[in-house]
Amino acid sequence: MIKFFLVGWACIGLNYEQKCVRLGSEVIFETHEECVQYFDVISTELYSRDETLEMKFHCVSSGVVEDLL
Repeated sequence: MIKFFLVGWACIGLNYEQKCVRLGSEVIFETHEECVQYFDVISTELYSRDETLEMKFHCVSSGVVEDLL
């Protein structure tokens, strides 16, 4: 059965003061929909705390992650 992970990056700050980091969830999702819902909840919470936050995430199958390792 295919599992899904949330991977991407987040940046905080503006212009030259911006700092970015790559992130990956430790949570394993059974379906792509669960992964997307999790990101929606997390992003809503984080955006409400800091307007300079910029994020880009994707839900990827475990097969893709295994191929990269």
